[in-house]
Amino acid sequence: MTESELPDWTNEKMGTKVRAALWLATEVGEGNVYTKDQLKAAFPDAVQVDRRVRELRDHGWVIATNRDDVSLAPHEARFVQAGERIWEPGVRRVATRYERPRELAMRPAEPEVAVYRVRHPQDPEAVAERLKDLSRDERSLMLAWIAMGHRPSSPVELAWRAYRSLPDDQRQKVAAKLGELVSSELYDELPAPEDG
Repeated sequence: MTESELPDWTNEKMGTKVRAALWLATEVGEGNVYTKDQLKAAFPDAVQVDRRVRELRDHGWVIATNRDDVSLAPHEARFVQAGERIWEPGVRRVATRYERPRELAMRPAEPEVAVYRVRHPQDPEAVAERLKDLSRDERSLMLAWIAMGHRPSSPVELAWRAYRSLPDDQRQKVAAKLGELVSSELYDELPAPEDG
């Protein structure tokens, strides 16, 4: 879909969910990352705009969070793929998860990242070749992840996500403290000066 054929997302006569869909399509773009702050800044007067964005999933929109994509910080989301054109007449009244019969509402939603994987399949032979390049320890770790069904986040990944969730001014303070810590550790590892 091209921007020229879409309604103006700033038109406040449309509902927040429709405007949010148009904002994603025109301002963010498929495959790109946006932050919760950017979303709230675009809709300063909208109540629960993040919930309206989540409701787009009921219309086939794929939006990944850090639960689906470990490269994302907690305050980030990736607009993976547009779904139904809910700004067109007759499309909006598709039942949402809150309006479906109880048995459908109880069914777990398919993770958005699974849709993303299907659209970008890997060649099994290429994957097997990559496994050959791993060390024995790395292959053992891979096997453990397969057995668990997920790759747990490492302490450094958790620290990175926590850092990325901070506002810029607080990031600078944390960066300074990290610099002091690394500097202190490096200094402690230096050989003592010889007497003489």
